Amino acid sequence: MKNILIATDFSKEAYCALYYTAELFREGDTRFLIANFYGEAIHKSIYSLVNEDEFVRATKISHSAHDSCNKVMHQVIRDTGLPKERFEVLYSEEKLERGIDELIQEHKVDLLVMGTRKHEGSLSRLQETNTTKIINKALPCPILIIPREMDYKTPKEIAFASDLKRPIPGSNARLFIALAEHFKSTVHVVYDGEEGSLSKKQWENFNNLKKLFAQDTVKLAYTFTHIEVSRTIAEYVKSNKIDLLAMIYYKHSIAGNIFREPVVENIDRHLSFPFLILPEA
Repeated sequence: MKNILIATDFSKEAYCALYYTAELFREGDTRFLIANFYGEAIHKSIYSLVNEDEFVRATKISHSAHDSCNKVMHQVIRDTGLPKERFEVLYSEEKLERGIDELIQEHKVDLLVMGTRKHEGSLSRLQETNTTKIINKALPCPILIIPREMDYKTPKEIAFASDLKRPIPGSNARLFIALAEHFKSTVHVVYDGEEGSLSKKQWENFNNLKKLFAQDTVKLAYTFTHIEVSRTIAEYVKSNKIDLLAMIYYKHSIAGNIFREPVVENIDRHLSFPFLILPEA
């Protein structure tokens, strides 16, 4: 059984991410872990262990998190028709980043899911969002990011963005491959460059990637402009009605970049589609 951890702050965006995930994996042997992290809400002080008011407040916050998680669980059960046994409620007094780390280890999580709000301008360049903070931790499991209040749509068209300079082992893309096979999706390998610019090694990596898929549904798409790569990829996704975009996050590449810029983090600014981030190893 696969364990999918869905972080919630009880917002509409978080519920959208939960509903989308439940529909995406409804036919699989999957357990959905609905988790809230309320560490930010607890005022921590050196007196918290002996201060009665602080203890009472923390207890109330804990009970509220538990009740709210259960309400969310019952709502998604009603909306999807999935059995209660497929869901579990978790809540942590840790802050988001540390709490996610702990639950991934404790529950052997196969996928982390987060919702995200629309960003204005270049917010992710000015300050890190919760999403980019989690991305930069280079977690051992894939991360699926669902933008704002998005309706579920079967992923028939899936894009995989890569510079094709590295071999792509099947272990990295296991979840991506499984989704493409299950939904019989067309896979667009999006390469930021001009047609005819691929080296012999890049062609080899592309052909090896194609072999990971049982069906011959993989095609190569060139996207070359002088604007930032993240925007180019996002525009390709939108103009070609792609249902899901996937990328591998290489934490230790030069300056943490993919292609010519920190593409994975910057795509967070252009996000209007589900975005699957695959671990490096």
